[in-house]
Amino acid sequence: MVLAVPPVAAAQTQRPPTQTQSQTQAPPPDPPDNLPRIREAVNRPSTLKIENGQLRIYVKVIADWPTFADITKGYDLKNGPTGRGNPMSHREFLNMVTPKEMYSTAGIQPAEMLEWALVGYLGSALIKKGLEEIRKARSEREVAEIRARIDRELAALRGGDKNN
Repeated sequence: MVLAVPPVAAAQTQRPPTQTQSQTQAPPPDPPDNLPRIREAVNRPSTLKIENGQLRIYVKVIADWPTFADITKGYDLKNGPTGRGNPMSHREFLNMVTPKEMYSTAGIQPAEMLEWALVGYLGSALIKKGLEEIRKARSEREVAEIRARIDRELAALRGGDKNN
């Protein structure tokens, strides 16, 4: 054990204190102004608890929950832009990030778009129904009849043109 301690450290521990060191020590500082508060906090039970090997910290926060009016104080939510330097509105952001090509309908009317969506939905519903019936069919003749019916229904959706 003595060999593990470096000789310099051993020399420092064996030196007796000199009188100049004891004379230069400053008197202890005055106690802080909030000493009663510190004593009260030390006497309170600890908020750190170890339960089942888990460290748990309990904190009690004493404050009023802010109301919506407190949070939005100074904002004119009905008429003007919000405060704190909001750079742009949602519409301005969308206008900035939407490509100009997306603004045009390229001659397609809203009624035509609705028609395409309905035809697509009905077509997929008819095909799903037909496939389910094919799965349940018991003979090849039933399968052929179901396929023919699906072809007729899709042709009616296309406007009667079987080539399209």
